[in-house]
Amino acid sequence: MYALVAEPTERILGYSLGELIDAEGELQQELFAQARWVRQQYQMDQVHLRGVIEISNFCQKNCNYCAMRATNQKLDRYRLSAVEILDIAAEIHRLGIGTLFLQAGQDPECDAILQEVIPTAKRQFGLHILLCLGEYPRATYERWRGLGADAYILKFETSEPAGYRQIAHTPLTRRLQCIRWLQELGFQVGTGNIVGLPGQTLDTLVQDVLLTQEIQPDFASSSPFIANENTPFSAQKAGSLKRTLNIMAIFRMLLPQALIPTVSALEKLEPGGQLAGLNAGANVITINFTPPQCRQKYVIYSQRRFVVSLDHAKTIIHQAGMTVRPVAI
Repeated sequence: MYALVAEPTERILGYSLGELIDAEGELQQELFAQARWVRQQYQMDQVHLRGVIEISNFCQKNCNYCAMRATNQKLDRYRLSAVEILDIAAEIHRLGIGTLFLQAGQDPECDAILQEVIPTAKRQFGLHILLCLGEYPRATYERWRGLGADAYILKFETSEPAGYRQIAHTPLTRRLQCIRWLQELGFQVGTGNIVGLPGQTLDTLVQDVLLTQEIQPDFASSSPFIANENTPFSAQKAGSLKRTLNIMAIFRMLLPQALIPTVSALEKLEPGGQLAGLNAGANVITINFTPPQCRQKYVIYSQRRFVVSLDHAKTIIHQAGMTVRPVAI
């Protein structure tokens, strides 16, 4: 099991992690410039595009920040069929996007669908299969890996055990055990935190960075908290864009070869937020291909979330002076 490191073990640019997480002005710009330099030095400067399909909004969990929580009776639930998913996967492939990203609430009913979708998408389209489906037994992950799944995202969200239990109503140790299983099974693994969760402190964020460094993920993500309707946290203020961007830059410094997404929640917080993410060291953008009639029901960042289009992604990549990573044929 991953141990939580008690104290920062390193300084970056002569500053503590806490100082950099709260950096602004010239220090923040220095941090961003250094993150971009590291990204370039490790040849991680091309942007990876992912095509996400949000295949189900059913969920077993009851996390306080998420409107897909099991007890939300006001949400109209849906689950896409294998045929619907594969039709969209064909479009993702046609557009030259190499990663099929299947995301859902923690919905065990998706298992039967995945048993058709994963091998078919691999065989027909040669797509890299990325899953974000929640916590499952090791045997389930092993089955998905055997079907051809390549990667899995499971954010720990907060490194503080009591805070995690209060928010997710399940133990952090279970979450971390799942991450360990995924790594042992040979998945590329993504993890990370949410900035601005109620009760979070600067020290918590430092521990989040250190836990991410300890896990050594292939993908490292930091996203701001967005208040969601029909949740216990609906009245909470949004997370800090500044802190989120700074943590992304720190991730680039500590994990120079990681894929770091600039998430849609950044754009939800502030126009230009995703471009700022690229300028802070990110190199992944996820394009949303969920059918419009389902997209509004996948209330991960509230019903009025920002939906990333391919045109938007190409625009900000150009503005950042970057290029799209070509897909190998």
